[in-house]
Amino acid sequence: MQYRHQSYVRPHRRRWGLTQQELAFLIGVKSRTAVSRIEASKRRPSLDAVFICMLIFNMPALELFPGLMSELRATIRARANELYEELQGDPSNTTRLKLDFLERLLERVETKRVAPEI
Repeated sequence: MQYRHQSYVRPHRRRWGLTQQELAFLIGVKSRTAVSRIEASKRRPSLDAVFICMLIFNMPALELFPGLMSELRATIRARANELYEELQGDPSNTTRLKLDFLERLLERVETKRVAPEI
């Protein structure tokens, strides 16, 4: 399966005059190919790469990788709905707590309200 997402790493890298090789060095990867693939939306960035880019460009992940965040939002929405359905019918207090949590999670995901970025 080919991975596609929207990334704004390239314009920010170019804005500051960094080469792909220089950004690769800052991220901690061996070659510019990894940066090229992230910029061209051919590879999902690693968690380390996302956090490092956030630090380098002083921008939240949501702004640098909006396509990735949208994909993750859809994934958690589907999984939370599935778990919510599985838990239905269990009258225990623990299950009610989980259902309440999942309802709040789904509300946050639907309204695109996310926790503050680092």
